[in-house]
Amino acid sequence: MTTKRITFEQIEDFFSEELDMDRVFHSMERADYVLLRHIQNISKSRDDDRVYLRELGESMGVDMQMLSRMITSVQDKGYVLWLTKEDKSGTYVVLTDGGIKRIDKEKEEMRETFAKIKRTIPHEDLEITLDTFQKISGIIKKQWALKDTIASS
Repeated sequence: MTTKRITFEQIEDFFSEELDMDRVFHSMERADYVLLRHIQNISKSRDDDRVYLRELGESMGVDMQMLSRMITSVQDKGYVLWLTKEDKSGTYVVLTDGGIKRIDKEKEEMRETFAKIKRTIPHEDLEITLDTFQKISGIIKKQWALKDTIASS
């Protein structure tokens, strides 16, 4: 059996040209979706649905400056309210109905796509693909940890 060598450029070309990644990930800005999901997940553990910026930044691994820009963006789109505590000791965000609907719509689109994938691709192939993605993820996480270790030294 001949093994075909795959180059980085082939993978990059596949994702950028074949899949048109702008279309795949920009029906809603990917960063918006990730941010909204983090807010939603944290708020589930709250009685008042408030998600404080410090906690959100730590959860996402982003600094306050970047987080502020991200929150401003989703606030401008009507997905969150960015509020200040009554005693002005901190700021927090809450999802709006529009933000919740946007998350739900995005999740439904993902479910439909996944259902089509499951109908089209044999289960064994999906298992191999998932295993491969998990290995790739492990390599990427090790590289990030190495980079973080070097940066903090």
